[in-house]
Amino acid sequence: MTRRHPESTTRRTLVLLPAAVAGVAVAVWVLRVGGGVITESVPGLPARDAVVTWLVPSLKLGADVLAAVVVGCLIAAAFFADGQDGKIRPQAYRWLRVAGWTGIGWAVVAFAQAPANLADTTAQSLSWVTPEALWSYVAGTENGFAYALSALLALVAAVIALNTLTVTGAAVATVFGAAAALPTVFTGHATASGNHQLAVDSMIFHVLGAVAWAGGLLALLLARKLGSRVARRYSGLALVAFCAVGLSGVLNSWTRIHSWADLFGTSYGREVIAKSAALIVLGGFGLWHRRVTLPKLDERPKLFRRFAAVELVVMAATFGLAAALARTPSPPQPTVDETAAQSLLGFPMPGPISARGILLDWYPELIICTVAATAVGLYLAGVIRLRRRGDSWPISRTLLWTAGWALAVFVTSSGMGKYGMVLFSVHMVQHMTLNMLVPILLVLAAPITLALRAFKPSEERGPREWLLLVLHSKFVHFVSHPLIALGLYAFSLYMMYFTGLFDWAMRSHAGHLYMLFHFLAAGGLFYWLVIGPDPAPRKVPYPVKVLIFFVAVVFHTIFGLTIMQSSEVIASGWYEALGRDWGGSLIDDQHTGGGIAWAFGEPPSLIVLGALVWQWSRSEERLAKRLDRAADRATETGHPEDDPHEQYNDYLAKLAEADRKAGLRDLSRGTTACTSQRFTRAIATVSRRRR
Repeated sequence: MTRRHPESTTRRTLVLLPAAVAGVAVAVWVLRVGGGVITESVPGLPARDAVVTWLVPSLKLGADVLAAVVVGCLIAAAFFADGQDGKIRPQAYRWLRVAGWTGIGWAVVAFAQAPANLADTTAQSLSWVTPEALWSYVAGTENGFAYALSALLALVAAVIALNTLTVTGAAVATVFGAAAALPTVFTGHATASGNHQLAVDSMIFHVLGAVAWAGGLLALLLARKLGSRVARRYSGLALVAFCAVGLSGVLNSWTRIHSWADLFGTSYGREVIAKSAALIVLGGFGLWHRRVTLPKLDERPKLFRRFAAVELVVMAATFGLAAALARTPSPPQPTVDETAAQSLLGFPMPGPISARGILLDWYPELIICTVAATAVGLYLAGVIRLRRRGDSWPISRTLLWTAGWALAVFVTSSGMGKYGMVLFSVHMVQHMTLNMLVPILLVLAAPITLALRAFKPSEERGPREWLLLVLHSKFVHFVSHPLIALGLYAFSLYMMYFTGLFDWAMRSHAGHLYMLFHFLAAGGLFYWLVIGPDPAPRKVPYPVKVLIFFVAVVFHTIFGLTIMQSSEVIASGWYEALGRDWGGSLIDDQHTGGGIAWAFGEPPSLIVLGALVWQWSRSEERLAKRLDRAADRATETGHPEDDPHEQYNDYLAKLAEADRKAGLRDLSRGTTACTSQRFTRAIATVSRRRR
């Protein structure tokens, strides 16, 4: 058992101390200069408590730093260090311990943000926040619920990290840790932006990129022995994180800064400039690492550590700047008469629906666009790798994959994205496209087969091994059961529209994203089992595939007819609050949406039936050819008993012989029974005669 070296532990602690000081100092200075904390009383507003005023940004900075430590160490344990037979190694174990205990602290700080922000919102002291008031804040407001959810997810990640010894467990903890950093994104500065969909989506990439980038670097500095392979893996992650943070930061600032005067003449704009300059400096650090320190890492590991320590100080200062920026008032919006619809939608109410509005008035759904671009890029990279290796890949599958994601982008980011928020009929076109047509195109492209062929097997757990692990997991085995997949695909329709979920999905951007990805995931899972050429955990017979498909069609038909005949408007509060003054009435538009749901399934059904018939016939042909080849081999080798046809004939002969013997036994029993009955009757007759 290895013993800890006090000198190395002290050295690592001394490395982290300047970073902590830099983060706190920058946050305090920017908060004072930029007006992020106001302790003086303002005419017309109640005076804020000075302790609460400083406590809110302090907790924000603490939560951000702890999130980076947790996520970075979890990523390092799951993906940087090589596991052995799925078990983590000593360094990964130390990372998990750091992530676990830090995660508990993160959960405490995240939950402490709830009473602090409640006191700040109501301009009261912390003593005013009673348990009843705190519970009402957490249960009844999005802000309070976001803090509580973040604390819960952080605690789950910490518990898993402290109790797992496997690489898979570390990966699961990473998912929960990354998820814990997101709830507050949907309730922060971004939601107040005029274009809040783009602002929130960009903040998701911004936060995830920042915590992975900074946390990964911290994990490397905490490592006792740093190998070049681990550092290079982090370098690839850091490059992706740098691009994500930079691009999302530009988009997020664009939603709030509307002129050069806002950029240079306001505290918020100047802080954005300072943050951009820090990002450029960090990019320079990364470039230096790639060109200088990484090639010499095995020879001069101290050079990398010294340079990374300076980089970590700059990162900590940037985190402090970001915490202050979240508190700084953003520039005022241009003077416009904002309607109720614009405040709810994040964009002005579109005019009457037209082809021009759908085709030209785009409203990008950033996450869908990013996922689509990434998916198409990876697919094309896999095809290119196969071609360079001399293998072929059908061009039709590449076209299907590209068309599927292009269609997903169009129905969510074109003018349909806007009209889908104000018209139930257009929303139903979106729903049916994402739930039926897009998944059919994607599963027919066989992306899993392409990935398994493109990725090379690795002794460590590489992308191919991770993919196989997911495919063979208990969760995928459970959800791939035909009845489970059918339930998720069909019954979720009724759950979404005949409960309060649809109203929540329209009012909340988090709910809207959940709804879109649920449509894609449920449809993808169902059609993967029905017509997918990719390998699946369960072998579903073709008659069962046909049966569950027709059951799904029946449920879709009933759903459409129910909507058409309904007399109550679904999510009436949302649509009435928009105040749309053009087009038909709400109930007429809803009936149109029901008709779309009823009739939309016909073209996809023809595609599915055609694919099923073709795949079934191909399966029978492959089986016949395989049996013929086995028969030819049996004839050539002189072993007729190996011929599948002869084996089948022998099997039938054995069944016939068993039936014949069973019949003889039944006949013998019947004869014996008949003789016994006759003997009994004869004895009875003799007895009567004697009497």
